[in-house]
Amino acid sequence: MLSPDRLVCCFLCLSQVCQLVSSSTCNDESHYFKFDKCCSKCQPGTFINSECTETEDSKCQPCDSDRYQSEWNTLDHCQLHKSCNSNGGFVVEKPGTSTTDTICKCQPGMYCVNKDCEICKDNDVCGPGSGVVYKEDGGFTRPVCEKCETGHFSNVSSKLAPCQKWSDCGSLQLLENGTSTKDVKCGTPELPHKGSLIIVIALLSLVLFIIIFISFIYIGYNKENRNKIREFIIRLKCKERVGTPVQERVMTENGRILATAADEDNSTEDGTELLAV
Repeated sequence: MLSPDRLVCCFLCLSQVCQLVSSSTCNDESHYFKFDKCCSKCQPGTFINSECTETEDSKCQPCDSDRYQSEWNTLDHCQLHKSCNSNGGFVVEKPGTSTTDTICKCQPGMYCVNKDCEICKDNDVCGPGSGVVYKEDGGFTRPVCEKCETGHFSNVSSKLAPCQKWSDCGSLQLLENGTSTKDVKCGTPELPHKGSLIIVIALLSLVLFIIIFISFIYIGYNKENRNKIREFIIRLKCKERVGTPVQERVMTENGRILATAADEDNSTEDGTELLAV
């Protein structure tokens, strides 16, 4: 027969076994065992406002706008969102929600010095002929300056700008090849010596004008030349006014031609008269 002490011990052991069996039926992610039953945890985005009792289940409350809770929990508060300190070079990459924390990143022109991005550091300035390239270094990405490859260029000093690709001329003609600091030059080729041709034409026009101007001056001061020119102009005008005279024929009754009007004029000048037949 068992002693009283052994009976108590057996009872306690049996009670613990029953408790373990009961607790094993609870979902550990969303529940916890208390008061010989499964009490609810608070889902992400909430916290426990009132704990589970023998007669009631747990009561939860949503997190405030500046706080979050990412897991099922039995906490009596939510976590405070991270603050992105602009004085430290941080900016907000993704705002926090009731279930996620705020994600910060370094502002443009700076980079994280470690994987947790606790400190931001200024990028190195890449001069003309080189550009910014981001590479993995110890589990995080950092910018480095690299010389522009063939077909690329950079004509600025910058903490952010990568090397740019040369322009594609397409239907245009390549006028000048690119370099690591200069883009290619495209366009339509100008006519050869176009500028020189314009200058030559202008000079010839000036010389011709001077020659004509001097000629007029020379003619104006030479009386004989002026007279010759005046006479030449007068002759031209007279020839335009004087036309060929119309010949009129004088005929007899039997159809014989006695004389023309021109003959009459000539006979009058010579002092002779035409006789009638």
